Amino acid sequence: MATIAGLDWLLLRRLVGYDIPNQQISFLSVVIGLLALASLPALAVLAYHTLNCAALRYRLDRNGITIYGVGTERTIPIGDVRQILSGVQIPGVITHRRGVRWPGCERGVGRIPGVGVVHFFATQPWPDQLLVLTSGPAFAVSPRSPEQFMKAFAARQELGPNRQLEAEVRRARWLTWPLWTDRTARTLIGAALIINLGLFAYLSTRFPGLDLQLPLHFNSLGQVDRIGGKVELFALPMIGLIVLGTNLVAGLILYKWERAGAYLLWGAAAAAQVLFWLATLGLLS
Repeated sequence: MATIAGLDWLLLRRLVGYDIPNQQISFLSVVIGLLALASLPALAVLAYHTLNCAALRYRLDRNGITIYGVGTERTIPIGDVRQILSGVQIPGVITHRRGVRWPGCERGVGRIPGVGVVHFFATQPWPDQLLVLTSGPAFAVSPRSPEQFMKAFAARQELGPNRQLEAEVRRARWLTWPLWTDRTARTLIGAALIINLGLFAYLSTRFPGLDLQLPLHFNSLGQVDRIGGKVELFALPMIGLIVLGTNLVAGLILYKWERAGAYLLWGAAAAAQVLFWLATLGLLS
């Protein structure tokens, strides 16, 4: 995360400190801006997994094992647990593995011959993990003291449950928000963003060949009534970006109660970007 943030700082320093003030805006400026923008999802994913590692913990009682993460809580009833084995006792090789495998963070799903599907929730490499075998999928965990964990589990299993639990996964409300799977919402927001970024790219590509002073406004008779520097052309996509941001936030607030209203706001934001494109083409024609 620090490496990506450092690279972003260098890119933006070049963009803000040299390209824009010295009016050296070009296609390279677009590439720099897009690289910085594209890094934001990567930073978000890394931050999420980092927080997941920090939040990962296990609670063991006589009723079952609960695995906690960021916004998730997975319950394994003690009656479903058939056996707990150390990773070194499993001879099979993990296959078809998906998810995150980073030093200190192993989350995802794999398959071990003779065991079946395994869900990984660990901060230690595979040989140092414990495998919780159940009547369904298995779970790989990494308690701080595996020996104490296994002894504590045996003691609680001998006591037996005093409350019947169900195998379930509970997720925070923000993780189950319909917006994540709403194709219409993603299409409208994505279209508005792409059209806006496309206008920035178009202006940056045309910028080196434009005159220093350009007509920026016309009166009702079609006569030029304002001339300004060519850098002022970027006010159009900037205003478009502000419109997009405002409608995006307003739509997110409205989405829970009136989904059609949110679609209308996001669609209007996309339409506004088209209007700014037409205005820009009109000024440069």
